[in-house]
Amino acid sequence: MYIGNHGLYAFDFKGKPLWKTPLESSPIYLEFGTGASPVLKGDQVLITADAQRHQYIAAFDKRTGKQLWRTNRDIGGPPGEMARRSGWTTPYVWTNSLRTKIVTIGPRTAISYDGEGKELWRMSNMTEMPIPSPFAVDGVLYLDAGRGGALYAVKPGASGDITLAKDTRSNEFVLWAEPRGGTYMPTPVVYDGGAYTLTETGILTRVDAKSGKLSYRARLGVDAGYFTASPWAYNGKIFFLNEDGKTFVVRAGESFELLRTNPLDDFSMATPAIAGDRLLLRTESKLYSIKASARGQKTR
Repeated sequence: MYIGNHGLYAFDFKGKPLWKTPLESSPIYLEFGTGASPVLKGDQVLITADAQRHQYIAAFDKRTGKQLWRTNRDIGGPPGEMARRSGWTTPYVWTNSLRTKIVTIGPRTAISYDGEGKELWRMSNMTEMPIPSPFAVDGVLYLDAGRGGALYAVKPGASGDITLAKDTRSNEFVLWAEPRGGTYMPTPVVYDGGAYTLTETGILTRVDAKSGKLSYRARLGVDAGYFTASPWAYNGKIFFLNEDGKTFVVRAGESFELLRTNPLDDFSMATPAIAGDRLLLRTESKLYSIKASARGQKTR
């Protein structure tokens, strides 16, 4: 458990404390609080801490909590107390055909590191308030630059500065960029050949995952509301849960088709989780466990 401005904690499955590692505190921009989660890489627990006074990535021994390494992150930015140096993006461990590396997105800059914290490559043109997490599908890394930014597809083996030149959409390591593909809260999803991004106001964009060609951009509905949770995909469909607890079900494919909406009538901001044959969905007052019955009907 990583509690920003307090420390890193480990518990066993009965809730017994195993160890704790205090961390120095630093204010977050506009007191928004921290948002990045820890991730595991073998025996290492990785965290990023992008705050107003410090920005770093660090690894800790998962058995003891002892710090193994720490690398300060040079993410730049304008001077002044109100300059945005804070980030909320969870790091991603990308294992591809060439190597395993750690990918991070911070204010204005995405940076990749090796397993000991040495920088491998960086890309500018991220926004000042990154929140969506990087991820990879079929050997391609996807970087969401944040609201007002682009969605990038990056191939393995990059090194150095891979920032796109002005008015270009690809280079040696960047396969493509969709200039209007960045999102505020929801992390995109790639499924069945398409990359789907959703704005917080319900604008859905699909691009071809291989070429970056735009398939469509459409509003989920006139009453779509606001979205914080990230989408998920299953059985030829993409699912989008809004803050009112309504799930919009869209057919996967090159044309926009809204199939149905499923209301829960309860406030919801959490991204649902898929565990085995279950969909775990949390609203303000309830936790749902949903699975398909033998006849294909949903059961709770």
